[in-house]
Amino acid sequence: MQHHFFGVKNYNNKSNSVFFFFGGDKYGHDLFSRILYGARISLSVGLIGIVITFFLGLIIGGISGYVGGRTDNFIQRSIEIINAFPKLPLWLALGAVMPADWSPLKVYFGITIVLSMMGWTGLARVVRGKILALREEDYAVAARLLGASHGRIIFRHLIPGFTSHIIVALTLTVPGMILGETSLSFLGLGLRPPVVSWGVLLQDCMNMQVVANYPWLLLPVVFIIVTVLCFNFLGDGLRDAADPYSSR
Repeated sequence: MQHHFFGVKNYNNKSNSVFFFFGGDKYGHDLFSRILYGARISLSVGLIGIVITFFLGLIIGGISGYVGGRTDNFIQRSIEIINAFPKLPLWLALGAVMPADWSPLKVYFGITIVLSMMGWTGLARVVRGKILALREEDYAVAARLLGASHGRIIFRHLIPGFTSHIIVALTLTVPGMILGETSLSFLGLGLRPPVVSWGVLLQDCMNMQVVANYPWLLLPVVFIIVTVLCFNFLGDGLRDAADPYSSR
């Protein structure tokens, strides 16, 4: 009996060879290529989600910090109410609301919007706190006395002063969105086949007997953990670079 690692012949013993680097799934598909294809979907959900989060957090947080008063109080209380809800149950509820007959593209954008609606609050508070600290600076007062509009003062004078903190906040938001998409797809409330994402690939692992017999089906978990850690380390590094004296 001969053992081969590369160049294994298929079951018909034909000349063309088949090699699955991470093994195959129950349909005989190469798991390694499916993980790579799934990375495009899972990562794009996080990247598109932070674009929506960026605009919501920037606009709402900027208005809250610059206007102040009752407007600031209303926005901050609304943020506290949103943060009071457990994220995973709320994601599950919003994911279950989406119609089952939606196309994969509609479900993709629906999941992205659902995750973004819960991720903008942290950025809004960062923007609000920085604007509260900068709105009484000399350059901001001078721009206001020269007749600059409120929007120009916020977006042309105040926000560029803490762009690095915004980038850090957005970077630390991406892992949460990736985990959110993975959780929803794993539970069947997010993306569904034939769409391939890391959460969809993990649907085969819901049966413990399958995991015991085919442990390589859990390999997408390794990619999820590595990706989340990479974004967290990147966010920590950017935070230290933006404010090197914050930990002292």
